[in-house]
Amino acid sequence: MPMRYTLVSLDSYDKVNLTIMKKILIPIDLSGASENAIDFVSDVFGDIRADLHLIHVKEENEKLDDIKTAFTALENNKLIPAGVKYNFEIFPGNLLDEIQTTINTEMPDLLVMGTRGASGSKLSKALIKLSNCPVMLIPDNYHETKIKRIAYANDFKDIKDSTVLKPLLELSQAMKAKVYLLHINRDNNVQDHAEASLEYYLDYVNHEYVCITSEDIEQAIMDFIREKKIDLLTVLLRDHGSNNLSSEGRLVKDLVRHSNVPVLNLV
Repeated sequence: MPMRYTLVSLDSYDKVNLTIMKKILIPIDLSGASENAIDFVSDVFGDIRADLHLIHVKEENEKLDDIKTAFTALENNKLIPAGVKYNFEIFPGNLLDEIQTTINTEMPDLLVMGTRGASGSKLSKALIKLSNCPVMLIPDNYHETKIKRIAYANDFKDIKDSTVLKPLLELSQAMKAKVYLLHINRDNNVQDHAEASLEYYLDYVNHEYVCITSEDIEQAIMDFIREKKIDLLTVLLRDHGSNNLSSEGRLVKDLVRHSNVPVLNLV
């Protein structure tokens, strides 16, 4: 049985009562990347009444007292000043297995992970395994605190279940952000089957369709992010393929590795 140590739990506080992201899971390794992810969540979701569920998977060479000491510093420097509601658990095991177990038991609305360097490649492979929960990846060198421009990379395929867009659309409403529906295609003859599904959910969202023709899909997305000063890139892990995009795993892996902004992976 996993060892669970609940170290702290704060009382609830009055925040704006929104329907999105009531519970946010944040795996932490007590590094700078973890701290940056917590900063991002505290700042961006500061007006949303959400519970932060922090977990640390103990490695064999780690001492429990050292972990507790490091977390005490983290809560004094980051969590308590932010005034967020949170709890923290430690248990040994494999990182991805324990994250999946926590997702299954806690059923969070969003998983937020800080990324640094080559870890993005490993995380991208894990996204398919964690496909029953939206995942937001925060680069360790990203320090913006607002989401005002969101790019959704759409591959033109009809969306079988439009409810997968709910986190994106409710987030855009909560943040009063503009959503760019970004179509990257290799020729000008691709028919868009997704627009009807998108429009149904975009009725109350400030949005704009952008179509770009390019042989290099990833580079076109990165260029658009830079030119439009995008704060969040969103991708849909399932149902890719009609526009001959890269495979789910490879596309997400490459975007995570090279993106300088957070990436929200819908499922």
